[in-house]
Amino acid sequence: MSEALGRIHAIARNTFVEAYRNRAFLGLSILAVLLVIASLLLSQLAIRDQAKRVVIDFGQFAISLLSVITAVVLGVILIFKEIDRKTFYLIIPKPIHRHEVILGKYLGLMEVLFIVIIVMGASWFVAMKIRDCEINQDMAKALLLVLFEASIVVSVALFFSSFATPIMSGIFTFGFYLVGCSTSVLQDILHAKKGAIVTSQFLRGLAKAIVYVFPDLGVFNVSKEIILDVPVTWDYVLGCFLYSLGYSLFFILLAILVFSRREFN
Repeated sequence: MSEALGRIHAIARNTFVEAYRNRAFLGLSILAVLLVIASLLLSQLAIRDQAKRVVIDFGQFAISLLSVITAVVLGVILIFKEIDRKTFYLIIPKPIHRHEVILGKYLGLMEVLFIVIIVMGASWFVAMKIRDCEINQDMAKALLLVLFEASIVVSVALFFSSFATPIMSGIFTFGFYLVGCSTSVLQDILHAKKGAIVTSQFLRGLAKAIVYVFPDLGVFNVSKEIILDVPVTWDYVLGCFLYSLGYSLFFILLAILVFSRREFN
């Protein structure tokens, strides 16, 4: 047991180092900070009453979007490099079980994303401070929710990377993310009395299947609550954590199952 944990930890640390050295990670990190700073420029173009809202809303949007892009890019690129170069066989002299590779990659990527979100969050707080926005604990909770959302995306990226090429894995993962962001809209459409989706039995069935299968990633976005001063309770954060944990474990298990049966040349 201790040896297995040691191997997983070694793979996680190697993943973190590889991500840190990756040019894509550096570029995304710089872009993330620039997007948060851009919220300051956009706020200057807005009317006085809306300036603070722009900083809060656009800043959180930038953090969420760049976290997801980082999860997709690194989740797809790094596991492909590990398989192609077989570097995990070099860092550990003993035989590695394939589930240890998936778990190590997941933990390493989550460590990377944690740091990325902390850096972007700090930039966001500085931007809000400059615009005299009140900073409260709900904004810190919003960053936690972004991390929970990224956890699902990482697990999905690892799943697709376990059998598909990097390009296809990236397309599948980002497509999954876009659908997940749209499930709440589909739910509203299904409750409507008119519309093509409601009247068509096929489209209605397809929409229901999407709603039931895909996660509702909209639950991790609390920008409206923050702007309207609606409290984000710890019970809600806990519920989102369990929601994220369930989907993450599901896709990690799928990734392990597929990766364990994959044949390498």
